[in-house]
Amino acid sequence: MGKELGIPEKLELLIPGFHGYKRKELIREDELLVRRYMCELLMRVKGEVRRLMMRALDGSLRGVDVSDLDMLWKRLDGLYSKLKNAPAGYAGLFDRIKVRENELERLKKVDYEIVPRIEELEGLIKKVGSDPNAMESVWALLDELEALIDERVNMFSMEAPPEG
Repeated sequence: MGKELGIPEKLELLIPGFHGYKRKELIREDELLVRRYMCELLMRVKGEVRRLMMRALDGSLRGVDVSDLDMLWKRLDGLYSKLKNAPAGYAGLFDRIKVRENELERLKKVDYEIVPRIEELEGLIKKVGSDPNAMESVWALLDELEALIDERVNMFSMEAPPEG
């Protein structure tokens, strides 16, 4: 877990029946911090794209179409919205779908796969400023990142069973 437990939290973990609830709550808090960090990273990436757009508009960036950068910015904005509004792995007492600790751990695992990809995307976008051919790698990585974020967002959604 991400933070040091205080005395009250350690005591709560000793109470029978409360232990599982408290552990899940601590995992949710960690997940929220990671998700906020991912959103901050995406905002930084969007800022890099915005800088590239300004350079493309004033003519100091050649080989990259402004409409491609605009499309990239819109996709990043969509990913930011998905992450910001993603479910946190919470289920109420009477909800049909129950969220178990192993599912929360799986959520954290996906989050920790997303973070390095966002960081890599930021580096690639910075590289586009000097090498416009890097845009191909940006699109490929963005597709991969989008698939991971969709997996994360849909992790706790109720889906209809497959027909057949």
